[in-house]
Amino acid sequence: MEIRRIFLYPVKSLLPVEVSYAELTSEGLRFDRQYILVKMPPQPAAPNASESELGLVEHLAIKKNFLLALFQPSIHDGWSKLTIRHTIARPESSITMSLTPSPSLCANASKFKVSIFGTSAIAIDMGDNPACFFRKHLGMDVRLCFIGGNGKRMLPGVAFGSRVGAAKVLPPGSPLLDERVQAQRTRFADAAPYLITSSASEEDVRSRLPVENQAEDVIIRLRPNIHIGVDDSTPPYDEDDWDTILVYDGDPKTKQVVPKATIQLYGLLAKDRRVNPLYPHKPVFGQYAYSTSVGQTLRVGDVVRVLRRNAPT
Repeated sequence: MEIRRIFLYPVKSLLPVEVSYAELTSEGLRFDRQYILVKMPPQPAAPNASESELGLVEHLAIKKNFLLALFQPSIHDGWSKLTIRHTIARPESSITMSLTPSPSLCANASKFKVSIFGTSAIAIDMGDNPACFFRKHLGMDVRLCFIGGNGKRMLPGVAFGSRVGAAKVLPPGSPLLDERVQAQRTRFADAAPYLITSSASEEDVRSRLPVENQAEDVIIRLRPNIHIGVDDSTPPYDEDDWDTILVYDGDPKTKQVVPKATIQLYGLLAKDRRVNPLYPHKPVFGQYAYSTSVGQTLRVGDVVRVLRRNAPT
């Protein structure tokens, strides 16, 4: 097994940027989902407003606004600039901005509060220039925002458990009872720092498509961060049973594989992967995950081994 593809989503709900390497942080891959598009509120709060004075704004999601799939971000070689291009606009239309905005820009900008799956984060308005670009192509008044505050938000499942008392409502053995999971945070991702998928699952999905569509890059639609290539003996959705995986770096000098990172999978999706009765038309694909190997760099081609599997239920 090896890491086959790595995806960053600099702007939540836009197309991904496929990269050959990425750094692990305590909130996910560096630069992943640190920007978000929100609908402009009728009365924005003042730049110096306190967090309690910020109004809650609605964010745009690709599952509801398919036009977001027409925006292709790209990261410049120096990892300092981000360009977002509208893929079918004629004449060509794009905008280039800092991959990470300056502190002075953030300090003087308007701020909003965004709620995603029940947990909130501060969103810092990036100004009129990107807003005009997106308004032109989306036909609505939106603002591009960068994550503010401490740059992270609580995971929805952890937040729910802390409000109601996790031990009272969660079954024994639930990953949300694990202190390591409770310490995790994310940016504007839905529910976890990482989503991991496998090539066997990808091929199973592909086989279900009409023949004329089977050449599509289907994994793009499923929006993982880390896509793992497995051998032909690995069944589809085997990642449902992975508890912990180790990532190794192959040292070309010694020809040894050196442990690089440990990634633990939540195992939250397996039970309802095929059909969630609450959302019968929204099949679940892949496994949420987190890593405490902060600062390590994952690369395409890194060796992956399953260290531990979930106990049969």
